[in-house]
Amino acid sequence: MKTLKRFVLVGAPASGKGTQSSFLSETYSLKPLSTGALLRAEIAEESALGLEAKKYMDAAMFVPDEVVNGIVAKWLVENKDSGCLLDGYPRTLAQAETLDVNLNAMDLEVDIVVYLNVALELIQARMLKRKACNACGETTRNGETICPKCGEPMVVRSDDNPEAFAKRWKDYETLTVPIIEHYSKHGKVVQVNVNEEVEPQDVSARIAAAIRAYSEK
Repeated sequence: MKTLKRFVLVGAPASGKGTQSSFLSETYSLKPLSTGALLRAEIAEESALGLEAKKYMDAAMFVPDEVVNGIVAKWLVENKDSGCLLDGYPRTLAQAETLDVNLNAMDLEVDIVVYLNVALELIQARMLKRKACNACGETTRNGETICPKCGEPMVVRSDDNPEAFAKRWKDYETLTVPIIEHYSKHGKVVQVNVNEEVEPQDVSARIAAAIRAYSEK
C-alpha cells in the first residue's frame, strides 16, 4: 500500500474544492495550504503583495506565478515533515514544475493528485447561488447572509457573474488542465466525476473510495 502524505486537489472554479479540501484535511490528517486564503490575508493587511494580487483577483484573472511561488516554497520547507494538502496550487503547468523542483530538492514528491471533475452545467448553476465570507474565506450555496463558520456577513463574490466566470473557465482550460495531464503521465491522478448534483458527503465518499483504490495499487 502506498504511503500518501502530499496531496494536490485540482478542480474547476466552483467545483466544490473548498468543501472537499476540508474533508481531505480532516480524514487524512493533512495540513492544508490554500493560496487563496494566504492571498486574502495579504489583501486584508494591504501589504504590497496583497495589493498586487488584488488587481488580478478583482479582474477575475489568475495571480502571476512569481507572486505565488515564493509563498508556497517557504511553506513547503516549514512543513516538509507533515502531511499536506495543496489546494489552489499549482494552478499552472509552470507552477507544477516549480513545485516538483522544490519538493525534489527535499527528496520529496507529490504523492497523489485528486481531480474533482464536475460537469460545467452544475458549476454554472452553483455560481449563481454562491456567497463568500471576506473574513475567513468560507463559501456557501444555501443563501446564508451570515457566515456559518465565523459569523461575519456573507457577500456575493466580485467574480461570480457570467462574464467573469466565462473568463475563469477559459483560464482553467488553458492553464489548469495541463497540470492534470502533467501528473497523469506519472500515474498520480485520481479522477472523481460529478455529473449530477449530490450532497457534499456523497462526493467525499467517492473521493475516499478512489484514494483507497489508488493506495492499494
